This record gives sequence, structure tokens and C-alpha cells, in this order.
Amino acid sequence: MKKLICFLASAVFTLSAAFAVLADEKNFPFIDIARDSWYYTYIEDAYNKNIIAGTTDTIYGPDETLTRGMASSLIYRMYGSPEVSYKAIFPDVPDGEWYTDGIIWVSENGIMSGYDDGTFCPEWAITVEQFASIFYRLSGSPAVADADKALSDYPDGYLVSGYAREAVVWAAQNNLLSGETLHPATALTRAEAAKMLSVYTTINDFHAISNLGAISEYIKEYYDSTFDMTKYKAYSGDDNDDDIYLYFMVGSYRSNFGYHAVMSGENVMRVEMMGVMNPYFLSADIKEPSLTDEDVCRMALEEFEYTVESQTVTKYFNMDNLKFTFEVETVYIDENGEKVMTEYIYEA
Repeated sequence: MKKLICFLASAVFTLSAAFAVLADEKNFPFIDIARDSWYYTYIEDAYNKNIIAGTTDTIYGPDETLTRGMASSLIYRMYGSPEVSYKAIFPDVPDGEWYTDGIIWVSENGIMSGYDDGTFCPEWAITVEQFASIFYRLSGSPAVADADKALSDYPDGYLVSGYAREAVVWAAQNNLLSGETLHPATALTRAEAAKMLSVYTTINDFHAISNLGAISEYIKEYYDSTFDMTKYKAYSGDDNDDDIYLYFMVGSYRSNFGYHAVMSGENVMRVEMMGVMNPYFLSADIKEPSLTDEDVCRMALEEFEYTVESQTVTKYFNMDNLKFTFEVETVYIDENGEKVMTEYIYEA
């Protein structure tokens, strides 16, 4: 089975254990990061993943403010620093600056944008809620239940901007943000940024994330110039399979349309299209069914007379007929005491 990018890489290891796997991969250079500080493991993890760098070779500056230029560069590096050609998109982003490639790439991919006057303002601070919103959009803007209620549990929850309410709750639920307060409008520190990057790339599939930039550029060049990676979920292959699979998402359901990136280690060899985008999809009135896995399992067992050993539900959006599809595999014991598998399919 392919592994959804938004799933935990392992249900066994805690975040701290996952960070420890990478602990000795590179010599940790920052002399201003104490090993007993709350942010040490996050900074070390993000550094080992080649996402962050210091303000100098030996100084990280954990309490320094993260600027918009830094934020764009971090997101760009997280996605593998794909090749960028300079374009004069913003008058305050000249060619050749340390932040230039990152700003161009995040702008062209709809991840960050400039201001109404046409500038990007790379030296301006980015706030907690702004950075949380970036990761929320990169995750496909999943539905968040009772965001207002969740925010009411924080003494400063009322300070979260309207556009960021679901994003901040999602970030807190996924441990990108933690603590008794949210301080949403406060300038983000470099230590806080390292935590958010480390957690995001740990609870998701970093192999897929770090190659998604190159895969996206390939798709734009050969298939779809308007490709938006935030509308897809990336799956890694099974064990011993480096390939990456991108499926177009319909709400919380993956569809049977997407792309298959053939990989050689960390190099994209080619990208193949899987399935076909239904031309009627955009004009169709599509609503997610309210069925739960338990509902479908019960439906599969109607008038069932055998002893059930297990049931497995696979659900997806069928782009061919524009229907949500539920496949239930039921393993049962027949009258001869043998294990038998049967499949039940329901479409909504």
C-alpha cells in the first residue's frame, strides 16, 4: 500500500525517537544551541535534512526573528531546492540575493505572495499564524472540526485572524504549535520555525516532500503548466520502492487520477500520468458522503451468515464516473473452517 504523505511515518516511534534517527548524520555546527534547550532536537533534525542553515557557519540565532525572505528560502529548501530561473516578479527581489530563488519559487507555486503594491518585503517579519497557514495550505487545507471551540481553549485564541483560524488549530493539533498560548500575531523566531519544519517533515513523508519540488517542475514542463501540488497527496512506494505517487484529492478522498514519479534514489528519472482528469469534474456538484468506515462495514455484512475475522476499507474518488467509492474486503470463516475473502463495493 502506498503511504499517504499526511500519515505518521511510524505509529511506533515518538517524534523524539524519530529525530534521534538523524542525530548523528551530520556534525552539528551551531555553538549557540545548547543540548538541553527545548529547540535543540528540532534544529538538529532540520539541519540534518538540509532545510535550515545558520546566520553564520557556527551561529544559528534561535531567538532572531524569521523574515519573509528566510521563510520562503526554508520552504524552498524543504522541497529540495528545485532549479529556478530568475524573473523580475517583485521590484524588491533582485537577482543573486540569498533569498531570490526561494521567493521566486514559492511565488510561482502559490505558496507565498507579495503585497498589493507589488513588493514582497523579504526583510519583514513573518508571524506565527502566517507560517502556520503555509503548512496548512501545503497539507491541502484539511477540514478542521469546531475551530472556534478549539481556539476558545487558549487565552489568546481570539487574536487569531479569521483567515488563519483553521490553520492555527490544525497546527496545534499536529504539534507544529504547542504551549498554553498561541501568540498568533507575534513575529516567529528561528527556533520556532525549526520546530515547525522538523515536525512537519517528521509526521509526513520526507522522501516525498524533498522531491516534490523537482516532480512539480517536471509536471509543469511536460503535462500541466498550471499544476498545483497543494491539490495532491504524495505517497511513497512500498519497501525497496523509491518511487513517489501523487494523487489528486477531492476533499479528504484521493482520486484515481495523478502522477507516478519514477525515482532512482533521490533523483527524478521521469514522471508518468496515472488515469485521466474527468473534463466534467470542475462543473459537477460533488459533496463528500457522510458515511463512516463503520457504516460501510455494516452494509457489507447485511445478511452475512459467517463468522467475520477482519474487514479492511479502501475509499477513493473515482474520476471516471465522479463517484466516491468504498471497497470493503471481508475475511470470514466458511462452513468448512477455511478463511475466505470477499469484496463489497459501494458508490455514493
